[in-house]
Amino acid sequence: MEKKLEYSFDDEVANKFCYNMDNNKIEIHFGGYYDTLNSRYIDKPCIWIIENWTDAKSKLSSEVAYTDLENYLGIISMVLSSEINNTTLELTVNTTDNRYIDLLFDNPQLKLK
Repeated sequence: MEKKLEYSFDDEVANKFCYNMDNNKIEIHFGGYYDTLNSRYIDKPCIWIIENWTDAKSKLSSEVAYTDLENYLGIISMVLSSEINNTTLELTVNTTDNRYIDLLFDNPQLKLK
């Protein structure tokens, strides 16, 4: 079952990206976000944290099969779509080298600071 996130980053360009491969943690910094619960844009810097996942995979959006996260992960410039299906976070992102990547994170902890 698809579960909606309480926030989205449509049309928001990331201004910082950090990946800690030892601790399974990604931080994406934005200048603002869309509050989906209250249907309004929040014009305030924030950090979206995806961490402590049990498994993660990636693929080019044009491909069919997923592979290890680090095979395609690049510096994320935009999150184009995000949804949760059961316990899996599914993202489609654009990278600074203009690739479209699909990412899967099993059982991630999500925070918005």
